Amino acid sequence: MNTSTPSSTLSPAQDQCAVSVRSLSKVFGSGAHAFRALDDVSVDIRKNEFFTLLGPSGCGKTTLLRLIAGFEQPTSGAVLLDGEDLSAKPPYQRPVNTVFQNYALFPHMTVSQNISFGLEMLGRPSDEIKRVTEDMLRLVRLESMADRRITQISGGQQQRVALARALAPHPKVLLLDEPLSALDLQLRKDMQLELKRLQTDTGITFVFVTHDQDEALTMSDRIAVMNGGEILQIGTPREIYDKPQHRFVAGFIGEINLVPVQAMGGQDYAISGVGTLRADDASAAAKGGRAVLAIRPERIALSAPSAGTLPGVVTNVVYHGTDTIFHLKLADGLELRARSQNNTAKIQSFAKGDHVGWSVDAASVSVLADDPS
Repeated sequence: MNTSTPSSTLSPAQDQCAVSVRSLSKVFGSGAHAFRALDDVSVDIRKNEFFTLLGPSGCGKTTLLRLIAGFEQPTSGAVLLDGEDLSAKPPYQRPVNTVFQNYALFPHMTVSQNISFGLEMLGRPSDEIKRVTEDMLRLVRLESMADRRITQISGGQQQRVALARALAPHPKVLLLDEPLSALDLQLRKDMQLELKRLQTDTGITFVFVTHDQDEALTMSDRIAVMNGGEILQIGTPREIYDKPQHRFVAGFIGEINLVPVQAMGGQDYAISGVGTLRADDASAAAKGGRAVLAIRPERIALSAPSAGTLPGVVTNVVYHGTDTIFHLKLADGLELRARSQNNTAKIQSFAKGDHVGWSVDAASVSVLADDPS
């Protein structure tokens, strides 16, 4: 069934969407061997934004990307682009392009020839092909490499060529399937900034797939965290990091302390044998009064034991150059990690076996349901 809405009748909110995914499911196989890769997923991806699908291997993020591209057909649901249902359109008729992990460049062609190839296949005029190719070379900063063959340039330069080729026809949406995974660490970090620059300069909607949380936090306007074929939370990098709404999201993005507590009413939560913490975010329903507090290690302040702090014992100290992680043991065997920045100002340090006090601001505490599922 076609669930699209004519563009002339789109609501203001819908009109701002480049891609709308509606109740999308994908099942591979049948019977006892059936595998549900996507389970009733809905999401709106805005025009001109860098949107990232983030999650572990097998979570469904690449399947969702392939359904948008048209490389797979949904079991149910629909994919809309600018309000038009794309279900009946093959990949080559969709105004989207895809950059793959392996780049899929032609080794016998030059950089310029690779970039212009798609335009030639679309039958664009020769003067347009020349102009756009030159524009793309400037955009990815490879003007001096135009006449080199693909085998004569580095991996990072090849990645830029793949991006330029995909951007040349000016698609409405660019899909990127972990395109940085083959690069070494430093080059990957450099290309993160380049990708965001390209998205900003072109104004094209980027839909980026990755399992790397740093990539997602660095580049994205918004992130959808996926697991088990579902989207668990959508938000800006700051929202996802500071205010996770699900235990999986809290644990997948950065380091986190998950502390079981008993709700005391209002904003107060009791840690067994330790004391009470306050949380501004008290949105999670506590089954039987139970909940879990999610606390980032860098939000915990350490001091000598005193009134107004909770007690702990340092069990390990790990130096990381820019910061130090203190492992604490609390009552009832609970463990906690606190991260302190090694700045040039005088900082208070502690050694293994020291008794310390710790505290955290209520605004830095997220309350999650006790159920780990």
